[in-house]
Amino acid sequence: MLIIIFALIILFLINILAYWIIVLKKKTIYHKFREFYKKIFPFIWIICIVLIPIINSSLFQLFFNENVSYFHQYWLWFILIGIIIIILGIRIQLLAKKSLRAETNEGESLKLIKKGVYEIVRHPQYLSWILIYLGITFIMDSFIAVLWFPILVILTEILCLLEENYLLSPKFGDYYKLYKKKIPYRLISPPYNYIFIIMGIIVAYIGLSNIINI
Repeated sequence: MLIIIFALIILFLINILAYWIIVLKKKTIYHKFREFYKKIFPFIWIICIVLIPIINSSLFQLFFNENVSYFHQYWLWFILIGIIIIILGIRIQLLAKKSLRAETNEGESLKLIKKGVYEIVRHPQYLSWILIYLGITFIMDSFIAVLWFPILVILTEILCLLEENYLLSPKFGDYYKLYKKKIPYRLISPPYNYIFIIMGIIVAYIGLSNIINI
């Protein structure tokens, strides 16, 4: 099981690296291949982060001895929280796509999208993927997925930063700088960031408590 998890993490990192090589090497990479990889990039991302908590779920302890329960007696509560978080993630994804479609239908696909959910955070689609991952992690009671979550958030923040510096800022110039001042949050805006900090403290406390009691 650990080998599979490791392979998924490596694939996840290779996918990000390949995406940026393709994006930055516009002149040397075949246009159709570049557009094709831009389309499959999110699918590879989602498949990797969804499979990690599922494979490492405590539900599969009969098959993988390495799988252990993280939440123990609190699992039912986190299943309910996980369902709510997944619904929220899907909702944000749908709102982001709605904003994208609205701009495209108006013939403004080349303009900066700053309506709808983009008025709250600058990268709602990445936020939705993180929320869906976290929800599945809670439902599947995955120890490794809990440990991987903060790393995933950091990598996503870096990815957002790269997109802003190398794609969005050069494309939209001062217009994007004004947008960043108006919407200063890449992924999570107040008061939701405080909710996630409190949730992180609770999850860390539960993990430490379980380790001490073992």
